Amino acid sequence: MIHPHCIQEMSAYTEGRERDREAGGIFLGSYRGAHIEITAITHPLRMDRRERFLFDRSDPGHQAAAKAAWTRSARTTTFTGEWHTHPEDIPAPSARDLQTWNGLLAKASEPLVFIILGWSGQWYGVGFRGRVYPAKPI
Repeated sequence: MIHPHCIQEMSAYTEGRERDREAGGIFLGSYRGAHIEITAITHPLRMDRRERFLFDRSDPGHQAAAKAAWTRSARTTTFTGEWHTHPEDIPAPSARDLQTWNGLLAKASEPLVFIILGWSGQWYGVGFRGRVYPAKPI
């Protein structure tokens, strides 16, 4: 489950001047049995690389936000995936996206959620055991 305010916050980066460069961040949430609950996101930060056809999440503030959430929640809120935008109506993962996600999955012990937002639609995926599967939001 993705809290509606998270979708609203991410969608702001597909409008107006924000749509000129890719944007992204991470998901913070909890694992509830077979379910993943996304309760917060990080936004693009100063040291991230934002270009027309590239978002590189390189600012250490994303990791710091995940660690702070983990500590504040008594170790129940954690990194649950990542999101970014694409400069197209209906997005699909690029080869670079899949390569980046495979690197994250190699280190993950739990499933991860991936979302790409386009101007008119979104792409959703869940990564588990080294593979990324297209998904539908609930």
